[in-house]
Amino acid sequence: MERSTQQPLRILLPELYQYIIEYLEEQHNIHSYDIQVFVMNQHDGYQLSFAFGEDYSHQEKITFSLKQIQNKEDNIKPFIKEFGEKCKETMIADYYKMMKM
Repeated sequence: MERSTQQPLRILLPELYQYIIEYLEEQHNIHSYDIQVFVMNQHDGYQLSFAFGEDYSHQEKITFSLKQIQNKEDNIKPFIKEFGEKCKETMIADYYKMMKM
């Protein structure tokens, strides 16, 4: 994969995508259609890019090494837990903003 090209995580690393989506759905009631996750190959691992919120206007990025990805529970789970909280808060705020209109 070209270094500057983003691809959907569900295509490039489907096992990791499934892990993230299942955790977010179980713990935060966030579904696969609530977020978009892309991956870009970096020289030291993979950069994950999460888009969420109204029109996917919010973004979080983080880079994990291949070793960290293989050990999801210790390395990725803490980030996903924090991201889930942030995403949930954003979705609630977007909902209240929409209801005010």
